[in-house]
Amino acid sequence: MKIISDREFRNEPGKVRRALAGQNVVMTSRGKPYAVLLPVQDEDEVEYILELADRIKAQMALSSIRRKAAETGLSMISAPEIDEEILQVRQKRQV
Repeated sequence: MKIISDREFRNEPGKVRRALAGQNVVMTSRGKPYAVLLPVQDEDEVEYILELADRIKAQMALSSIRRKAAETGLSMISAPEIDEEILQVRQKRQV
């Protein structure tokens, strides 16, 4: 993994291309990571890589929801309690 700043990317874009030839690149702004660049070997695999990235983002969101539920105790409620909560919310929306 190579770390490259916005400034390096702006001033030396070829450096990013060279880095991507053999590894993933983490883009940073003021020392904080904000993006990951992955090398693409074949233009046909771009869609597949984007699909995998979407799956990763969805998995990260689900993990975050589960973690928050565990922290607040919501992970311990039963299925009937969940159904009741859903019913109450739907009833409020109809009003």
